[in-house]
Amino acid sequence: MAVQKKKKKFLYKDYKIDKEILDDEKDFHLEQAYSLCVNELGLQQTKRDQIIAFYIAIISFVIPAIIDLSVATFIKGLSFLALFILGILLTWVVVRYRVYKEVYWITCRVIKQLNNFDKEAINKALVQHMFYRNLKKSMDSVLVTRQAGNEVKVKGWSSYWRNLYSSETILFHIPVLISSVVLWIGMYMLLIDFTLIRYIIPSALTLANLLYFTRHYYKQLAKIYNVVFDGNDDSFNAVFGKAWFLHFHLDFNENKKDSDSLQA
Repeated sequence: MAVQKKKKKFLYKDYKIDKEILDDEKDFHLEQAYSLCVNELGLQQTKRDQIIAFYIAIISFVIPAIIDLSVATFIKGLSFLALFILGILLTWVVVRYRVYKEVYWITCRVIKQLNNFDKEAINKALVQHMFYRNLKKSMDSVLVTRQAGNEVKVKGWSSYWRNLYSSETILFHIPVLISSVVLWIGMYMLLIDFTLIRYIIPSALTLANLLYFTRHYYKQLAKIYNVVFDGNDDSFNAVFGKAWFLHFHLDFNENKKDSDSLQA
């Protein structure tokens, strides 16, 4: 008869903070972790800006060269599609940086708050609880939700309009819009011999590209906060795994267990 293993229950939701574990003395290691996290947060922004600048530079130099080429229009169209593919690849990277920036921002807040606790009391349960609490608090600034019976659901368009004029969203739209224009030109050149569809198909594909990446952007942001909606430990682990600055939290017993297993 197979023995079923008990699923480990996470304590980040119901963890109770005891005031006695608060300490006025600061932990240098936490301050160092906070400094590293802030630096990484800035690095994510720098990398994102460099990617966008790189794509704009490529477009600025390559498009005039393609137009001046003495080749068939079909070849020029394929060249524009190659630039479009480069654009969507870079856009995926920009979205990924946006997700990590959100996680690192929450992580910075957690580390700053952990600095108020006695370092001997900081363990996995406390760190995960603080991360979960800050996750819930940050959600309201990113997503608009509604109550649907016993469930809380994200209002997609309301969330979109809330963030539309933020610098993060504007910067995200730059490569999306540029790649969409490149897509339209490329498809138009490929279909230039067809009177009607050379306008319809490029326009439809361009609109589809804009809608897809807008949905993808907000879907990835919403995934960060999945645990707030479904209470699933897998959802929590998915986002907590990105907050690697907080992975110093293993307490003595867990470290000892790992050490014993290595010596066995």
